[in-house]
Amino acid sequence: MKFFLLAVCILGTAICAPQQMFVEFDFHHAPAQAAQAAPAGAPVGSLEVLLPVDAQRQPAGGPVRGFIKQEIPQPNGLESKEVFYPFGFNEPAAAAAPVAPVVPVAPVAPVAPVVPVVPVVPIAAVAPAPKGDDDDEEDD
Repeated sequence: MKFFLLAVCILGTAICAPQQMFVEFDFHHAPAQAAQAAPAGAPVGSLEVLLPVDAQRQPAGGPVRGFIKQEIPQPNGLESKEVFYPFGFNEPAAAAAPVAPVVPVAPVAPVAPVVPVVPVVPIAAVAPAPKGDDDDEEDD
């Protein structure tokens, strides 16, 4: 049982590992997409860009995706906070061939209303009125 639990933990760690490696670069070397996604008013010295790299630690080809890391210093010597801004992930992939526009089709016939025309009145069951004699004994 212990071996099975250890194997599941190792397998789960291997599956959850990131598929791409990211390396920090100075913001001056950032691509144009990263410069557009940079937070307004942030000093350039507090910004870094994280870009995916391949096995030879060279920037990966294809669409540029990554993160902008902003370090926000904290007072009294506390650890600085790091904020990550993603860029390039929401851009749609280029289509293989242009798609013709779809012409809207007019409805053929009006649809019957879902609500009934005559309102439905709920019928409540009326309980019989109790008789004046509530004895459990039968009168002969």
